[in-house]
Amino acid sequence: MRAQVEHLIKMAELPNVRIQVMPIYFGAHVAVGGPFAILRFSEPDLPDIVYLQQLTCALYLDKSQDVEHYLMVMDRLCVQAKSPAETARFLSDTLKAL
Repeated sequence: MRAQVEHLIKMAELPNVRIQVMPIYFGAHVAVGGPFAILRFSEPDLPDIVYLQQLTCALYLDKSQDVEHYLMVMDRLCVQAKSPAETARFLSDTLKAL
């Protein structure tokens, strides 16, 4: 676990990476249903896609209403989660405690 936290700290220092944690003690949140990723592409003609990983398969959602729903959930998570600066402190404190 120590190596994983160290890796997160290192990745958070990259200019194109933003990490925000939602500690388990925050309780239920809008994404409690499971993890997801929103894939964005530099090519302007390619739309955003939502990626859901399951135990035996992966789902790619590309319908605009589905993508909009997940974008809304992501926005809420970003507001509810610790800020990137708070996350960096949280990860550092977690690493010290290990």
